Amino acid sequence: DLAFERILNVPKRGLGKASLQAIHHLSRIKELSLFDAAHLIVETDELKSKGRSALRSLIQAFERWRNNLKVIPHAELASIILDESGYTEMWQYDKSPEAPGRLENLKELISGLEEFENLQGFLEHVSLVMENDANDAEEKITLMTLHAAKGLEFDTIFLPGWEEGLFPHQRSLDEEGIKGLEEERRLAYVGITRARKEARITFAANRRIYNNWQNALPSRFIDELPEEHVEVASELGIYGSQFQLLGASATADSVSSENSHTTSFVDDPTGFTRRRSGYTR
Repeated sequence: DLAFERILNVPKRGLGKASLQAIHHLSRIKELSLFDAAHLIVETDELKSKGRSALRSLIQAFERWRNNLKVIPHAELASIILDESGYTEMWQYDKSPEAPGRLENLKELISGLEEFENLQGFLEHVSLVMENDANDAEEKITLMTLHAAKGLEFDTIFLPGWEEGLFPHQRSLDEEGIKGLEEERRLAYVGITRARKEARITFAANRRIYNNWQNALPSRFIDELPEEHVEVASELGIYGSQFQLLGASATADSVSSENSHTTSFVDDPTGFTRRRSGYTR
């Protein structure tokens, strides 16, 4: 009932408080769910003509989507529902600071659905995550991939390994070109926006790969972060020289393989700039 009540007039369909009260009243009298009561009330004169027509269209849409679930893949159907219901369009025209983040969340929802064979598997996963969150009273560190972090939020997050060739991964660039780069950039956005208060991004000056030490360049995604929300937390330079990052600087005589450069990023509802010029020094 709560879920149906939340979407009844979102996006706006001309179903205000009076319509909702009428549905609630019929629900109590007939001992029905709100959806069943809505299905029944459209056959009466309890609602005004405009509201009755809007509610009937919504009920018909639900029935159509339910039938389509048998023949259309669940992720594709979710995308259809978001479009046909007007929900995606609502956020596209919304000018509030939250709108870009909401649209990104919708994309992540579809992406998350695609990782499961069916809707039941996805719902079981969501239920498990919610149950773990409800039972989680202790502070702890949770290790996960960027893909696994979709839809989750934490006060503070740590994003290591933001280096060229590692993130974005060289294989993605070699095999998929610009498309691969955009997918990696999207994951960077997903990672940063998991933080409620602070995201700490780190990269190493050099890294041991297959028993060989290799120098590393900071990821181009770091250069794309909004300057006014970036703080250089490390006092160590890179390769023993002055290093400039988004208006902040740090110097050091030398840097070892164990040192890393840390950048703090405070979440901003507008997201970060998606510039394709690449990393610059």
